[in-house]
Amino acid sequence: MKPYHQVAVFFAITQMIGIFSGIVLIQAALVDETIREFSVVPPFMSTNQNSPVDALATSLLFIFYILFGAVMIVIISRYYKGMMFFRLLELMVIASASAIVFFTIGIYLGLDFTIAFLVGGGAGFALAALKFFVVEVKNTAAIISSAGVGALFGFSLSTTFGVPFGFLSTVGFILLLSIYDYIAVFKTKHMIEMARELSTRQLSFAVTAKNIPARKPHEKREEYVERAMNEGERLDLGTGDLSVPAMISVSAFTLGPSGLLYSLAVAAGSTLSLFFLLQFVSRRRVFLPALPPICLGGMVALLLVKLAGL
Repeated sequence: MKPYHQVAVFFAITQMIGIFSGIVLIQAALVDETIREFSVVPPFMSTNQNSPVDALATSLLFIFYILFGAVMIVIISRYYKGMMFFRLLELMVIASASAIVFFTIGIYLGLDFTIAFLVGGGAGFALAALKFFVVEVKNTAAIISSAGVGALFGFSLSTTFGVPFGFLSTVGFILLLSIYDYIAVFKTKHMIEMARELSTRQLSFAVTAKNIPARKPHEKREEYVERAMNEGERLDLGTGDLSVPAMISVSAFTLGPSGLLYSLAVAAGSTLSLFFLLQFVSRRRVFLPALPPICLGGMVALLLVKLAGL
C-alpha cells in the first residue's frame, strides 16, 4: 500500500472516531448538563448564545490560541534541541485528547458519568504513557487524540451557540485557519520548519506512512541505506489536518434531522479531497497546505447533500 493510501485510511478512521465521539457528547449533553462543562468555549464568550458576533468572535479567539501555540513551538524548537519538553507536551496532549474518546465510549456503553470519566481519563493516560515508552504506537495515538480534539471542538461550538450559529462559528474558524495554513506554508514557511522539527522527534503530532524498498540479496548495508533513502517515500499529515475536518463533521450533525448523513458527507468529501491532494503531493514531492482543499471538499459534499434535499 502506497504511503498516501495509508494516510488516507488513517484520516478516514480519525473522521469516523471523531464523528462517533462528537455525536455521543452532543446527545449526552441533552440529558446531562454536566457534560456541557466540557466545552472549550470560554464562559465570557458565550454570554449571548444567539449572537453571531459572539460566535465569530470565538473563531477569532481559537485562531489566536493556534497562532500563539505555533509561535511558541517554533521558538522553543529553534533554541531547545532536547526531547523531554516535547515528550511531556505530547504526553499531556495525548492523555487529555484521547480521554475524550474513551469517555464517550463509556457513555455509549451506558456507564455512569463518574465511572466513564475515570475510565476515560485512565485509558487516555495509559495510551499517552505507552507512546512515551513505545514509539511504534505513534500513529494510533495521533489518530485517537486527533479524533478527540475534533469531537470536543465541534461539540463545544455546536452546544454553546446552537443552530445555526454553532456551525457558523465552525465555518468562520476553518476559513481563518485555512488562510493561516496557506500563509504558514507559502509565506512565512514556519509550518514547514515546525513539521520538520517535530517529525525528527517521532512525536504523535502527525501520522506517518513509509514505503521503504526491500533489501536485495547480497546488497551491502551501506548501499541499501543509500538506496532506501533515495527510493523510499515518507508522508506525514499533521494532527490539525486530522482533527479540523472531524470538527466540521461533528458540527454538521446539528444542522437537521439528517445530521448523521451531513456528518458522513463532510467526512467523505474531506477524505476524497485529501486522497487526491496526497496523490499529487506524493508524485510531485512538494509541501502543500492540506486544510484548504480538505475543508473545501467536505463543505462542497455537505452543500450537495443539502441541495439534494436530504
